[in-house]
Amino acid sequence: MKIDHYIVFIGANAALSTELGSMKSRIEGAHIVAPAVKKRQVGATQPAISIAMDALVSELGKTTSHSEPARLSLWLYDPEKADQFRGLWAAFGHSAWIETVPRSLVNKVGPTREFIESRINSIRPLLHEVSSAAYAKRKTSPLPLPLRNFTSPITAKLKTYWYNDLDAESLSKQIKSFKMQFRQLREKTLDGYKDDKALIFSPAKDEECHGLAHPTGAGGKAFTCGRFRYGVALFAGFHYDVRDAKNRPLQSDLETSFGTVRSLKSEKRSYINIFPNDHLLPEK
Repeated sequence: MKIDHYIVFIGANAALSTELGSMKSRIEGAHIVAPAVKKRQVGATQPAISIAMDALVSELGKTTSHSEPARLSLWLYDPEKADQFRGLWAAFGHSAWIETVPRSLVNKVGPTREFIESRINSIRPLLHEVSSAAYAKRKTSPLPLPLRNFTSPITAKLKTYWYNDLDAESLSKQIKSFKMQFRQLREKTLDGYKDDKALIFSPAKDEECHGLAHPTGAGGKAFTCGRFRYGVALFAGFHYDVRDAKNRPLQSDLETSFGTVRSLKSEKRSYINIFPNDHLLPEK
């Protein structure tokens, strides 16, 4: 079975962009997104990040939704400065699985490609572990939670580069730890999970997802976060039915998928649907 794997490289020069493009013939299902940038933009620069995001959104847009095996990995040379990685994480961090290439390989296009091809084989079991939690066990795992609107120490951790340097065994243990913490938030009588703002998040039943792709929200980050979480596909249409723990009209201020605040106090709404990328439905 063909498995779509979107392989994104940030800040490639023309020679590296061409070299990475050759992986498409060796990796079945590979979609290579490695746009060449100008010399001054090479590396994890903000222009390179924006160019890569635009190219990825264009490539993802060719497919209306993705099946469970689909993958999204992002590659870059080890950043010279910490703020470069922070900028990258702000743009891609919750959607892609991020890997760094040793700086010793800068300007070595062949060895860089070979490193990525080898490492891809190593991360496949890691991505399978994440997919099991984020897709197959989405109703009992915190991995697909809307990170802006579910307030909890769990989501605070999930906003970080939590899987960095973990091997398969350590990754599995970490995911199990997340699930145990999440289970403690379960409100059985209300059929959902209670966050720190006393909101109940009830995972949607399969028939309520309608088989539709996630609403895109606004901007590249909202689009990619609607399709993928930590490098694995999200279940099309999966969302949470959110209501007040005491069944009162919702009074909360929520964040939209593009970062603005929506106050529900004046809407007199008993529930709202929130998708993993924090898209809110019904819209105001």
